[in-house]
Amino acid sequence: MRFLPEASALRSLMLALTLGSLPGAVASAQTATPAAPPSTGFKLPSDYLNRFGSAQFVASTTDGFGVRYLPLPLDRDVRFTLLRTPTYWDYGLTAQFGSLSAALGRFYNVPKAELTSAPGSGLQWSALVQGGASHSHATVGYATQVWEGRVRFLNNVGVAQQGDVTAAYTQTEVSGGYSRAYGKVNTGLYSTVRMYAFPTQGKAQGSADVTAVIGVPLAAGLNLDASHFERFAVGQTAIGDFGFGRAQSSNASLTYRLPPAEGFGLGAVRVRATRDWLGKSATADADVAFRIDGLPALMGGSIGYEWYETNATANKWRFALVALPR
Repeated sequence: MRFLPEASALRSLMLALTLGSLPGAVASAQTATPAAPPSTGFKLPSDYLNRFGSAQFVASTTDGFGVRYLPLPLDRDVRFTLLRTPTYWDYGLTAQFGSLSAALGRFYNVPKAELTSAPGSGLQWSALVQGGASHSHATVGYATQVWEGRVRFLNNVGVAQQGDVTAAYTQTEVSGGYSRAYGKVNTGLYSTVRMYAFPTQGKAQGSADVTAVIGVPLAAGLNLDASHFERFAVGQTAIGDFGFGRAQSSNASLTYRLPPAEGFGLGAVRVRATRDWLGKSATADADVAFRIDGLPALMGGSIGYEWYETNATANKWRFALVALPR
C-alpha cells in the first residue's frame, strides 16, 4: 500500500505530459503575454506640421507654378523649392540644423550657396556666394544676450563684394522684443537697431526697425492677427544689398478654423490684407483650406488682388495654392 502514492504521482505526471502535447492545453497553460512586435511605421517629426506656415504654393500665370520651401518629412528642417515662372526656373534645398542654416540652388532667379551659423549667443560666422547682381560675403563675429534673452547684441566684421565693389565692413546690431498677454489678447513689440560701417569707402548707415503685433481670439476658432512695421534709415552703404530705406507697412489676417474631424472636409477659411503705405500698394487674399486624408497639412486655394495707386496697369488678380498647419 505504501507504493500507491508513488503510482498515483506517476499517473498524474503521465496525464500532464499527455495534456501538454495538446495544442489547446499549451495555449491555456501560457500565462505570459507575448511582447508586441516593434513598430515599423513611419512617423512624422513632432514639429512637421508647423513648418508649413512658411511654405509657398504657387499657381499663377504671372508668378509661375510650383512650390517654395516645401518641408520634407525629416527630423531636420529641410525644405525643397521647385518653381517654373514665365521666364526662369527656381530650384534648390534649404536646411536648418539648430543655429546652422544652409542653402544651395537658385532662388528668385539668383544662384546661391550659403552656410551660416548664428546661435543666440556665442561665435557667429557666415559664408555666402551669389550670382547675378546680388552680393557675396564672408563674416565672423560674436553675439551676447541679456535680460533673460530679450535683448541681443551682435558685432560682425567681414568682406563683401557686389558688382565691381569689394568692401571690408563692420556690423553692429542690437535687437530685442517684449510680449505680454492681456487676458486672451496677445501683444508684442520688437525692434532692431543696426549700423554698417565701410572704413575704406568712408561710408556708414544706421537703421532702426520697429514692429508691433497683436493677436485677438474673437470667438471659438476665430482669430484676428495684425501687425505694423516701421523702418527708419540714415546714411549710405558701399554694398547695395546692405542698404535700407524708409519703410512703413501693415498687415492683418482673420482666420476661422473648423473643429477637428476625420475624413475630407473644410478645415479653415482665411482672409488676408497688406498695405505698403509708402509704396502706395495693397493686396487682399481669400483662402479656403480642406482636410485631406494622408496630407499632413490643410490644403486649398487662394484668390487675391494686387492694387497699385500710382500704376494702375500693374494691378492684377492672382491665384495660388495655400497650406495651413492642421
